[in-house]
Amino acid sequence: MFSWRLLHNRLPTKDNLIQRRIIQHDNVLYIGGCGSGETADHILFRCDYFSMVWHRIYQWLGISFTAPASVTAHFHQFGHLAGLPRVTYSYLTVIWHASVWTIWKERNNRIFNQRYGDLDQLADSIKLLSFSWLNAKMPTLAFSYNDWWRHPLICMGVLV
Repeated sequence: MFSWRLLHNRLPTKDNLIQRRIIQHDNVLYIGGCGSGETADHILFRCDYFSMVWHRIYQWLGISFTAPASVTAHFHQFGHLAGLPRVTYSYLTVIWHASVWTIWKERNNRIFNQRYGDLDQLADSIKLLSFSWLNAKMPTLAFSYNDWWRHPLICMGVLV
C-alpha cells in the first residue's frame, strides 16, 4: 500500500497536506532544514542526507547509477539497470521498495520522535529488510543473509 501511495503521489508529505488544506501554507519546508519544500521526490532523492543512503546502496550493489529526481523515473530505472540480466529485476525492485520504506520511516522518526538514525544504520536496515522480504517470498533462498550482505549481485545470479 505504501508503494502504491508513493508512486501515485498520495503520501502525506507537507506539499500534499497543503493541497488538501490540512496544514497551512507557511509550514511547507522540509524538516531536514535544507530550505526546500517537502515533496516525496525531495525527501527520497534530492535531500542531501537521504541521497547519501542511496549512495551507500549503490556501493553495496557495486553499481554506478545517476539517479533521476522523480519517484516513478527512479523506480523504473533502478529496477531495470542497464547491463544487469533480467533475473535481477525482481531483486532490485525489492531493494528499491525496502529503501523508500526505510527512508520514509526515518523521515517520520525525525518528525514525530525527534530521533535521527545514521547513514550506516539506514543502509543496514535496507539490507536486512530486503533480505527478509525476499526470504518471506522465496523461503527456499539459495543464499544466507551473510551472503546477501557481502555479495548481493552474486546472490541475484550475476557473475561478477
